[in-house]
Amino acid sequence: MKLMSIALASMLVTATSAYAGDFVNLRDDLAALSVANGGLVSGAQNPNADALYLNATGYTWVDGYSTGDNDLVASSISYSSKSGNYVLTLLDWQVTTNVPLLSGVPQATVYDFVYQDSRDGALVFGTRYINLVDNNQEVNFLYRYGFEGFSASSAWLFLSDNDLRMYETGRTDDYSYLRTVDFDADAVRQKSDISVSEGNPRSGLFLVKTDATEYVLGDKAIGYYQAGEEGQTIVGGYLGGFVPTVAAVPEPSEYALMLLGLGVVGFVAARRKKQNLA
Repeated sequence: MKLMSIALASMLVTATSAYAGDFVNLRDDLAALSVANGGLVSGAQNPNADALYLNATGYTWVDGYSTGDNDLVASSISYSSKSGNYVLTLLDWQVTTNVPLLSGVPQATVYDFVYQDSRDGALVFGTRYINLVDNNQEVNFLYRYGFEGFSASSAWLFLSDNDLRMYETGRTDDYSYLRTVDFDADAVRQKSDISVSEGNPRSGLFLVKTDATEYVLGDKAIGYYQAGEEGQTIVGGYLGGFVPTVAAVPEPSEYALMLLGLGVVGFVAARRKKQNLA
């Protein structure tokens, strides 16, 4: 069931200038008993009480993706958070169509983004899942993969009237509704309830910020799962897409070639100088 529409959210946001949300750092340990909900971070219906909510204050759009319900690909997003006002700038994006949930049924279109945050220059990986079929099938969990060895912080924002908020997030690949779940350093799970039949056809723009300095295309980047909340088939899958990485470090042999190259350049320069003096 959809708990918060963009219209109501906008009304609540307009009523106050205090925004509670920001990127929330996700723990690298879900087992500590002292952490509420086992390390999972929950959102809220009211955006002003939602620790994970960023308030988008302005957009520019990629041509062809900026009309009415096609507000899907933002080339830049100005946003406000509890720590200030910043801009997400689009570095790269791709779209996968005819994504199945039930076997043989093209259920969804999935958008994959990489942004850069003006606050700190950090990379931000974004996901939008667009459910297209009114067949009572829904996606309860979205995932981003590739974060082992990197930090991960999570947030979300609205892009259209049909967007649904992020209910919860944490570093796990689990697809159950248990409050205690296994930690997975590679995965970030983001919970929602994306269903045409329930009037929730699109996720908001779900974001994961990281300290990775580069990104590449990987075979496993975005996951999705129907968890059987209302008796549906428990099923899911994953897609290739953008994953975080670090800048490549030259091998010793490459260093040797670089030094040899510098030596040759120096030798040629010295010889030319000697010839000019002669």
